[in-house]
Amino acid sequence: MKSTAKTVARFGLLAALSLVLGYFDRAIPITWFLSGAVPGIKLGLANTVLLYAVYLMDWRTSILLMLTKVFLSGFLFGSMSAILYSLSGGILSLAVMLLVRRNAKVGALVIAALAAASDVMILSRNHAPRGQMLWCVILIALACLAGIAAFVVIHRNPAYSMLGTSLAGAVAHNIGQILAASSVLHTPQLLYTYLPVLVGIGAVVGGLTGFVAQRVFRALRLMPGE
Repeated sequence: MKSTAKTVARFGLLAALSLVLGYFDRAIPITWFLSGAVPGIKLGLANTVLLYAVYLMDWRTSILLMLTKVFLSGFLFGSMSAILYSLSGGILSLAVMLLVRRNAKVGALVIAALAAASDVMILSRNHAPRGQMLWCVILIALACLAGIAAFVVIHRNPAYSMLGTSLAGAVAHNIGQILAASSVLHTPQLLYTYLPVLVGIGAVVGGLTGFVAQRVFRALRLMPGE
């Protein structure tokens, strides 16, 4: 009984924390310089809570936590369309994180390849990018480097696998949202105009949140085996 109460209390605390971090995600305009070209980009702070669940809780609890966050944050801060897009991204993101958790360096390498392909696609359509599009190209190039760096770090020290998992989860979340948006809005052009940019920026943001989460979890001795 005591164990059940502790589990319920921890789940409630994580759900509340994900809502608070999700609110801050909406309040921090990290891409104000890209607001015209790439709206809706967030830090993904709430993803650190889901990373905790993926690594330290069972998959059923991870799914329940993701659903709780999506629906509560949608009802509190968004709309039904926001719930649909968040749910699509959340399902794909969680599935990918659960899959690559045990081999996160492969996930990091795949993200690096996706970012490189995205940059090539954008450059092939914009031979001389300027302004906001140039920022997109730079960020996607950084995403490619982040994926390669995460692969090297994880290969040398598997204890840092959370970097690769976070990278893969962030990119998968953006892919899920764009797939849902292109289907609902009947705009398949989003898949080759908006999605390549989100792949790159998602990897940059995912690498950042993964690094922060890794350091915090290790400092608190929350990582498995520590």
